[in-house]
Amino acid sequence: MELLKKIFSSADSDKEVQAILAHAESLLEKNFYDWAAVEFNKALELNPKIASETVTRLFQEMQGGGNPDGMISLGVNVLQMDPKNVELANILGNTYRKKHDWKQAKNMYHYCLKHDPDFKYAFYNLAASVAKLEVADGTAVSAIDEFEKMSDFVLPDIKEGLDKLIEMQQNFVNDPEEVSEDGGAGKQEDTGEIPVDGSKEDDKTEVKADDEKDGDESSDETNKINPSQTFKYIVSNLEAESKEEKEACFTLGIYCLQQRIGDIAQRLFKRLLMREKGNVDLRCFLVLAISLDGDTNKAIKTFQGILGSNPNHRYTNVNMGILLKRKGMIQQSRVCFFTTFKLLERSKGNYDVSAILEKAEKLYEEGHEKKAIEIYEPLVPEITSEELLNKIAQYNVEKKLWDNAFEIFRRILHINRQNKEAREGIKSIHAAYLMVSGNYLKKKDPKNALLAIDKALNIAASKNLIQKAISLNRILKNENRTIELEKMLEAFKKKEIKGKVQEKISLAEEAETKGNFKEAISYYEQAIRIEPQNSTLKKLVDLCVRIKRPDLAEKVTNWFNKYQHSIEEKKKVQAREAFRQSEKNEEEFQKDGEPDSAEEVASTSSDEAESVESENEEESQQDET
Repeated sequence: MELLKKIFSSADSDKEVQAILAHAESLLEKNFYDWAAVEFNKALELNPKIASETVTRLFQEMQGGGNPDGMISLGVNVLQMDPKNVELANILGNTYRKKHDWKQAKNMYHYCLKHDPDFKYAFYNLAASVAKLEVADGTAVSAIDEFEKMSDFVLPDIKEGLDKLIEMQQNFVNDPEEVSEDGGAGKQEDTGEIPVDGSKEDDKTEVKADDEKDGDESSDETNKINPSQTFKYIVSNLEAESKEEKEACFTLGIYCLQQRIGDIAQRLFKRLLMREKGNVDLRCFLVLAISLDGDTNKAIKTFQGILGSNPNHRYTNVNMGILLKRKGMIQQSRVCFFTTFKLLERSKGNYDVSAILEKAEKLYEEGHEKKAIEIYEPLVPEITSEELLNKIAQYNVEKKLWDNAFEIFRRILHINRQNKEAREGIKSIHAAYLMVSGNYLKKKDPKNALLAIDKALNIAASKNLIQKAISLNRILKNENRTIELEKMLEAFKKKEIKGKVQEKISLAEEAETKGNFKEAISYYEQAIRIEPQNSTLKKLVDLCVRIKRPDLAEKVTNWFNKYQHSIEEKKKVQAREAFRQSEKNEEEFQKDGEPDSAEEVASTSSDEAESVESENEEESQQDET
């Protein structure tokens, strides 16, 4: 008998778990992720084996899809069942990054390293998260592989300028002792030449010299440069502040960095910075020259200051990474390398952004607009010219690439909130989204109509627009989004009411200052009728006291209490009616009312589009955009 009870009890328990899991899966499909997680946890408590199998299966099925929220909801449950599963924690970190939730991503990678301090991918993924980059796992490792192999500074190519420096050597005779003191490439052991006294070195040295001579003649040429005398020649013979002198100083400065001749490099870059104090390249190279004196910590600190105001400077990012790596600060160096990787992706591998922008401008002027825009657009986050950004945005508007145009106009407003072209551009995009949504609704395509409406809501919200989005989400059974929009609508109404109340109170206070007490009382009454707030009543009572009308204060208090009670009763009736109406709508949706509902939403689309200009004007004045 006891055995039968156990069997039937076990069967009932399994049925209950399956029912809970089915409900959780249904909630997951409707995007109720938090609620689904609660149900999964219930199932795990009742029967860990069945629940874990179901959750794991669902997680594996979801991995190939495009639902990061669902993956996270399931993955967190799986991780609770298997807390040492660092592979899963790493996948969750990567998923958080797809949502640009960098904080949670970093938490997951820290979790991985806590349970497995040698988990290679977690180290790289953590650094990529700090740099706000989505590359993950093996791709992340290979992305900065070349950077991690670097030992020398990353510097501009000076091949063309070196020819001129070599020509300068003909104007003076090298002094071997001076060259040796400078630590330049003119040292005897570096030249590969037979010593001046005519003695021969051993056979190995001769072979090495011959090999160097045959294999790299250009290297031999650069070894003939005497940095000290070349610097003196430039200062003495070239016209100060001329283009020729500037290029010669810059080339020699980079050459000295390559040869690790810090003192002359410092003098050269300081000389150039006196004329171009805002040149970030020169500041970066000066810091590198100073670092050759051995104070790497000071150089890193100075680089941090430069990046504080110039976070996109490529030479500073990559060379700071190299200095950090030399100091053994590997994880921090990876962050710099990932940042550099991201920036170089934007500029197609070029460290000099100004040169790329000049190339794009030339293409644009020659009529190759598409090619120019392909260069410009990845660099939008770094472009500060409002005129140039407007040009890029207008190109996107003409091509009906509304999403791109909107992001660029937002970038302009981030630089200058008063930019008229950007404000007008955003209004036109808002109107375009509304028109697109109307067209989709006429075609009975509520899904694409909703996408356009959501984009319009992201620019500027109105009661009608939010209500339209709520209706479409109900049609499409997006319950989670419907609840979110209903809260948004409620908040919007409250904000609108608050604004109207404040307007009446301001008028009342102004009337009182002018001695128009009757008019002031009238404005306070209007404010209370909009929304009966105790704070407004207090202002009105205080006014009655100030004008020595305690009888009036008592009357308005009684009137306020009655009016407030009647409003509350009215709200209860409206809430009951709204609930009945929502049930009725749900029944209609479950039948075959979807096409009619879409048409009903479409009927207001043209009205919304026509009124968008006035609505957006009001929104822009309130800085809603």
